[in-house]
Amino acid sequence: MRVVQLTQHYRPIVGGQEVYIKNLATVFREAGHESLVCQLNRGRGAGAPDTVQIPRIPFLARFISGFDSYQLAAFAPIFCHKALRKANAIIAHYAISGLCLNKFHHKTVILSHGIEWRTDHMGPEDRVRESVARRVFSKYTHITNDTHYLRYMGLSVPAATGFFEEIAEGKWFIPNCVDTYHFDRTECLPEFKGKRCIFVPRQITPDRGIDLAIRAFAILAKSDIDLRLYVAGKVRSAAYMRHLQALAEEKGVKTRVDFASSIPNESMPAYYSSMVATLIPTLRREGTSLSALESMSCSTPTVSTNVCGLADLPTLQCAPEPEPLADLLQHAISHSQTVGNDQARTVRETFNMERWAKAWSNVLNSIAQ
Repeated sequence: MRVVQLTQHYRPIVGGQEVYIKNLATVFREAGHESLVCQLNRGRGAGAPDTVQIPRIPFLARFISGFDSYQLAAFAPIFCHKALRKANAIIAHYAISGLCLNKFHHKTVILSHGIEWRTDHMGPEDRVRESVARRVFSKYTHITNDTHYLRYMGLSVPAATGFFEEIAEGKWFIPNCVDTYHFDRTECLPEFKGKRCIFVPRQITPDRGIDLAIRAFAILAKSDIDLRLYVAGKVRSAAYMRHLQALAEEKGVKTRVDFASSIPNESMPAYYSSMVATLIPTLRREGTSLSALESMSCSTPTVSTNVCGLADLPTLQCAPEPEPLADLLQHAISHSQTVGNDQARTVRETFNMERWAKAWSNVLNSIAQ
């Protein structure tokens, strides 16, 4: 089969969705399929193999929220028409891409990485995205990586059930999975020896709850004077970053909170292995977090909120409030070996690449039939 992935951006050396795309392309090739990625040309990733660049109007995305999504939907049928026509299966990342694929609907799979619009205080763009998602959900084969999305679309699916199954006709739940051979316990990095750090591997955005992490850490820091918070991720909002720095100073932990840039995916196992715990403090818009799965695969005790797709994972979970998060972090650190080993065992049994590849094979077979 020829399989085309349609996405806004793809750089195969970094994290998040781009790792997902890379893993999916690898699964397709190893199964004997031809794999191609069609992406908007951002002047990055041009050297990626088997990638087609779609022309992009630069700069407008800085002033018009979500503009790149609509550029992709508008330009893909023009500049990728041959690839889309020849494909046996098209994997469109996010529902908005379905706007351009009506003539290929019989071979298109819409892939959602969690709800990408705000469900509270919805603005015009949020309402448009939700409307498009509902329309596309009813028309196309659809894959989600969390049960929260499925419930939001009207299906009755309890959290942490139906892994890798077709929940309803043409509606699949395939959670994120990780390479458990790569994400394994390793040596502590030299710069962290003798330090006790809680790891927050998150982009610096309000949705990711970095402010909640600082508030929870400030509570824990009062009774654990050696503990530090290590936040690593790309700054998406300078204003939010200033708010975080001011919050850390207000809570008296400014000198104990470190901010680092994004970490290459190949280096992440060493970072997870150097931490006493990992915290995923998401407030909204999250699927089955790759960061949480990667951390647990490395036997690092992992704590998270229970929002959206996180409820499907074997993290220690609670409501997105500082006090219960601080209590869970204390428990995870105090029982690190037991918690870490139990979580690693579950991830390796359930969220492994073998099961992920088999589920995707089932999807492609269903399209071929």
